[in-house]
Amino acid sequence: MQQIASLKETYQQRLEMAPPSDKERIAGEADTALKKAVTDNGLSVQEYSEILTMAESDPEVRGKVLRRIRPAEQEQ
Repeated sequence: MQQIASLKETYQQRLEMAPPSDKERIAGEADTALKKAVTDNGLSVQEYSEILTMAESDPEVRGKVLRRIRPAEQEQ
């Protein structure tokens, strides 16, 4: 999730600064990079989306996700 958040931020900045003629290409690159980040971590895009949806609506699931993320933050 951290990798995906970082990618989103990077591409959002690139899109904001890009001339209109490059925005579609950059959006396509972002889509490809985000899908690759998800699948490189052993999930399908659908599974990742479902997890996010569940975490947004279920505090217990959100807590589990956050507990898994926090140890990774501490290692960095």
